[in-house]
Amino acid sequence: MRRYETLMVLHPDLPEAQVRETIDRARRLISEAGGDVHGMQEWGMRELAYPIRKLTRGYYVLAEYTATAEVVRELERTMKIADEILRFVSVAAVTAKVQERPAKALRKAGPAEGKAADAGAATE
Repeated sequence: MRRYETLMVLHPDLPEAQVRETIDRARRLISEAGGDVHGMQEWGMRELAYPIRKLTRGYYVLAEYTATAEVVRELERTMKIADEILRFVSVAAVTAKVQERPAKALRKAGPAEGKAADAGAATE
């Protein structure tokens, strides 16, 4: 299973109860399909970069979870048919293993760069 993030933009005129229901539905769908929800961050009402369905504002919600690709596909299918969701995007989150690669490359290059820096400092 991989870590994913899904950002949803909800219709700005939704009542608070329907916003909660939409968030809970996404959380339930992920959990019941075998995923693990790490958090649901509500960013609140924000201006859109461009109008969507003649709307200039939207309610943003970020879901962070661990799941399989099938769970993500089912979540996206459900969001496509939901009228209250204006837009969504799902991305695979960057893991620690991916972030370690550049650090290893820097450690390998580090001593050679350090010698060059020492040589440059000695000539000054």
